[in-house]
Amino acid sequence: MTQKSICIITANQLETENPARNRVISLVNGFLKQGYIVQLISMDNDDYILCSDKSFVHHKIPFINVKIPSFFKRALLELKLAHQVIDKANQLSCDLNLITIPSMFLLHLSFLLKAKGRKFLDIRDLSWEYLSDHSFVQRVSKLIFRTSAIKNFKNFDVIDVTNDYELSYIQSVVPKITVFKLTNGVSEKIYNQLSALPPKKTKIDKIVVTYIGNIGLAQDLSTLVEASRKLPNFYFNVVGHGTDYQRVFGMVDKEQKNIRFWGQVNFDILKDIYSKTDILYAQLVPEFSGAMPSKLYEYLATGKYVIYGGGNVAVNTLKKFENISIIESQNTEVLISTLNKLKAQNCIEFNSKINKKVIYKDFIREKSVQDYINFIESKLN
Repeated sequence: MTQKSICIITANQLETENPARNRVISLVNGFLKQGYIVQLISMDNDDYILCSDKSFVHHKIPFINVKIPSFFKRALLELKLAHQVIDKANQLSCDLNLITIPSMFLLHLSFLLKAKGRKFLDIRDLSWEYLSDHSFVQRVSKLIFRTSAIKNFKNFDVIDVTNDYELSYIQSVVPKITVFKLTNGVSEKIYNQLSALPPKKTKIDKIVVTYIGNIGLAQDLSTLVEASRKLPNFYFNVVGHGTDYQRVFGMVDKEQKNIRFWGQVNFDILKDIYSKTDILYAQLVPEFSGAMPSKLYEYLATGKYVIYGGGNVAVNTLKKFENISIIESQNTEVLISTLNKLKAQNCIEFNSKINKKVIYKDFIREKSVQDYINFIESKLN
């Protein structure tokens, strides 16, 4: 019997982009476990090793820095990159082809994917919907990209999404396309380590508040920095990097001693930061309320208290959990008030077994991917 093959197509640099890497490696491992030959195309350096399985082949497109301020230049670079990636996929001629985005130009150019195999689309973000309505250029671009997206959705046999908002969006614009919800979740290996973290060994005067994740415009961590200035009896960690890092870092007062920016760290250091944290914080500005920050699943696996600033999709998911405060996004005073209330409640003692159980039951990435692969194969028969 001939071994089936799948080409997984992404325009991300997996070596540096954690959310994209986590999503892709779960798909790679899932299809390998199912007996497929997996061909992966991504924008990575030649010496980067994602997987060493004998049935895995990694095709690496030369790096292009698309994270630049100019909207037009970035669009042109992403268009060029998407074209290169799809050209490579056409050369491979796999049985199945899975495009994974938020790189919307992979979707817009998907009509160029002429490979013989069945086509699947993995949506991690409806990125064109995040373009601003306040800018004339971006407003027009959003309309064009939305129209192109709807047209190109029809190139796929199955589309998978990460949350209910994306599910309803796809079902409303292409009701005849089969849609599957594949939540981001957390890997079982990460879950096992985070859920077993020891409690803080000593009680200290300052409550420790930690943010972990991307530092971009969507997160607007100026809210957290402003709160840190007014809460000298708290200590704040900011872990990660992103396009808004320098602006947010520059907001810290020179004399301020109660906040630390860590940048990117390895997982052993990250576990240590988690274990010394009392409250975990995340935020999305209203323009991005259709997204679910994947880091929240990791937060919840620790059992620690979580404050989330935002609404819509993430709030609907968080309703399943306890020890959560949902507050208005970008409201520093509300964040300060919430932190002070939690300090009075002795939040060091919070360790939710319920949250850990819910994550393990519903949001382990490997289980979700296996269900997805079973679903895909049922459509092939």
